[in-house]
Amino acid sequence: MRHILNNRLFFTSILGISAMAAANAQNMADATRFGSTDITGSARYMSMAGAMGAVGGDVSCMGDNPAGIAVLRGTNMMSFSPSLSLNRTTVNASLEHKINKTDFAVDNLAYVASFKTPTCEHLVNFNVGVGFNHSAGTNRRYQMVLNNPRSSFGQYLATRSNNMLRYKGLMGDPGYMGDVNGGWEDNDFPLTAIFGYDCLAIDNRATGYGPGNKPLGFDGVEAYNTANPDGLVEGTFQRLKVWEQNRNDEYNISLSGNWDDMIYGGLTLSISDFNSFVSTEFNEDYQRNYAGPYTEYQNDIETKGSGVNLKAGIIIRPSDAFRIGVAVHTPTWMHMTDIYSGRMITDAPENTDYSGGGTYEYDYRYFSPWEYQVSFAAILGRKGLISVEYDMKDFTSQKFYTDDYEWDTSIYDRTNSLMKDNAALQHTIKVGGEYRILPNLSARLGYAYRTSPFKSEMLQGGVSRGFMDVDASRNPMPNDDNTLLFDSSTKPNYSLLDNQQYITAGLGWRGEHWFIDLAFVNRMSNEVIAAYPTTDAYIGTRMSQDEADGAVKGDHIEMKSRVMDWNLTLGFRF
Repeated sequence: MRHILNNRLFFTSILGISAMAAANAQNMADATRFGSTDITGSARYMSMAGAMGAVGGDVSCMGDNPAGIAVLRGTNMMSFSPSLSLNRTTVNASLEHKINKTDFAVDNLAYVASFKTPTCEHLVNFNVGVGFNHSAGTNRRYQMVLNNPRSSFGQYLATRSNNMLRYKGLMGDPGYMGDVNGGWEDNDFPLTAIFGYDCLAIDNRATGYGPGNKPLGFDGVEAYNTANPDGLVEGTFQRLKVWEQNRNDEYNISLSGNWDDMIYGGLTLSISDFNSFVSTEFNEDYQRNYAGPYTEYQNDIETKGSGVNLKAGIIIRPSDAFRIGVAVHTPTWMHMTDIYSGRMITDAPENTDYSGGGTYEYDYRYFSPWEYQVSFAAILGRKGLISVEYDMKDFTSQKFYTDDYEWDTSIYDRTNSLMKDNAALQHTIKVGGEYRILPNLSARLGYAYRTSPFKSEMLQGGVSRGFMDVDASRNPMPNDDNTLLFDSSTKPNYSLLDNQQYITAGLGWRGEHWFIDLAFVNRMSNEVIAAYPTTDAYIGTRMSQDEADGAVKGDHIEMKSRVMDWNLTLGFRF
């Protein structure tokens, strides 16, 4: 890592950071990360790929179909489920990179108390459950290396700067970006563009400076990439390194009842706790031997959130051999906080410090997707069972709101509209089976397939109308659709989840008052990653394949993740 420092606008930057309000932007890539859950719970639940919506009888049902805990008739249950995970990411860019990461977690901890009701004519029992469930989590590192990428980070910064300067009628004054009373104090101006101007990653053509203090001799007033003024990518070399930790936990309180051993109903109040930390290091060199000009950018963003949702479900048992389950999960109403910081440097000799480095904080609200489940189970006497479940999560229904009591959406109207148009209905099919090998020993298998929460165009580089729209009735700020979809605060890089597959297996031993279960889960997922989004140029400038008119098409690279989970559950019945 190069540690060359910048003082071009050192005192201006310090004053600007202290005076500047924390501008931020939420996007669909992050929203989908907030609203995603995994197949987690007890070892029995995971070894059957979560296909237990109509089966019941497990503490994990509190976070899935809460009617399932009513199946525990007159029996109290307590269980504890730790897990060990190995995460491998593989990125196929100009070079192939594989990185392994090991993680230990507690997936589930729960207690269910069952109360018989002999004085009630139809209510056989009612149950109360409390528990903790690690509903989603990521702990991984990945990196991407590109030789001769489609575009450059400098072009991306210059295009974002020019669009804002044109919008504000300031194309004759690009120095506005470095003015303490200008861009630093302007909440509308992208922070990354200001960092880029301050460290000479971009400049105005009239000044003619570039990294290495090489006069470029261009006329005009627009910002441009100083190290690569003609937008040439031959010989450009990019490296992206990402460290990502996400954790989404739920604390559940459930109430369920059993009517005549035919109808089971349940309701769960879930308190959600989301924590995420993403650290990014991006380097762009304009000569492959690293001897020439470069731009280096580092970013950290921490996101914390909490909220509540309700889960309601029912299981119908028309016969001893057949069960039907239905469940609905309301959105989680979450209060979110982003704490973020970015800093940028180039090799310009004027530099004696990084540009940026301030820490900013922004509060907002997030409304997660609705979720619906339908499941069927066939009970094979006392030998086993087969279960099938279909889940649908409506990511088009997720929304952002401002952090106020009115839950205002006006500043997010365009972003919310884009999410509705470009997110997808995520479908999950789960199949699980259990067979009793010995009176006390059962074997289990499962498989699940989950589709992407994004429409296919999103996975192929985003949307483009061919030029940026600044019609105030549609988009009051000059942010093109791809920027609104993918660019967040000071973090330009993002990942988009594609399809996922789960192959699961497990064993379970039942004693008189205790049980122990073991599960193995092999989760395979495909993703798309990018260092920065495709960015449209200002209205009248057409998107072209070679970006000749100023629009930038970022590279979208495929990444494969494979997570192998070992989960152990120790439980007691009394």
